[in-house]
Amino acid sequence: MKKSVFRSVVIALTVSAMISANAYADNYVTEVAGTDAAAASAQVGAAATMSYEEKMAQVAAVNGVNSNMDMTAINQAAASPAEAMATGQKMESVNGMSVTYQMATGETVVLDGITIASWVTGNDGNVVTVDQNQVAAYVQGLKDMYDSKGVQTWNSADGTVKTLATSYGYYIDPAGEAAALTADIQSLQSVVRQPVYAAVAAQGAMPQWGNTFVEVDISSQHAYFYQDGTCVWESPIVSGTATNPGRATPTGLFTVNYKTTDRVLRGPIGKNGKPTYESHVDYWMPFNGGIGLHDANWRSSFGGDIYVNNGSHGCINLPHDRAQALYGMIDKGTVVVVCD
Repeated sequence: MKKSVFRSVVIALTVSAMISANAYADNYVTEVAGTDAAAASAQVGAAATMSYEEKMAQVAAVNGVNSNMDMTAINQAAASPAEAMATGQKMESVNGMSVTYQMATGETVVLDGITIASWVTGNDGNVVTVDQNQVAAYVQGLKDMYDSKGVQTWNSADGTVKTLATSYGYYIDPAGEAAALTADIQSLQSVVRQPVYAAVAAQGAMPQWGNTFVEVDISSQHAYFYQDGTCVWESPIVSGTATNPGRATPTGLFTVNYKTTDRVLRGPIGKNGKPTYESHVDYWMPFNGGIGLHDANWRSSFGGDIYVNNGSHGCINLPHDRAQALYGMIDKGTVVVVCD
């Protein structure tokens, strides 16, 4: 926006609220005509017959303000010419504001005032109206760029980069963010904030579930426990029987439901009315319904390809000492990641 007339008139009116509308017109036209005395005289005469709204419109035209602004509505809502002019200038200065987003990834995204000004379609009294299609398109662009992509990655203790397909992560709420952005624009104040999220994660960095979790790697038949990003426990395992779809261990993101000791695990009731199996364990840490981590004293070896044909019923079998150690480290709510 050009400065000169708009700013000088507002300052004059603010300092001297008792100036009449005619005096305002004289001051305005003198500013417009500059140092040309003849032009100034001619415009003063013309301005004397102008309505207040016409004067406001000319000020707007000189300063290159938004032609969609309804200065009449602003004037009617104002208590004085000075207040009307100040409000109009404030609304027209929307191109000087900004909305700065602090994204979960640590990045900063700035929506600048020039873009914001291009969305303003007019005003309802003292409130600017905004093209909601433009707002929605911008919010969708943020979602497309910064929403989690359905895959989490992390550096495994085995030296490889692991991935897990999951919906866990950060997701912007389109309706909520569009409403918040519209309110920010209508406030005519620059703001710094996070987007409105429909879902949030533990952290922005990968893996977004945090740096304390159990990793169960089906393909390598090994498990790890990371505490604050450091691997503090590991063990060979035997997972569910791979060749039996009903007993294979599902992959995914889970949390420990609870933990207990001295537990008898029982299978589904068979045709004879009894559980299909009963196994006593000293350490039981369920994380996916009836699937959990536990010791398996009936096994003499772990790891390798045992799980292919002679795996568990879905649970993660551990050597007794490794189950005991893990039991002392994790608690209810600890994240368990089962990956291929």
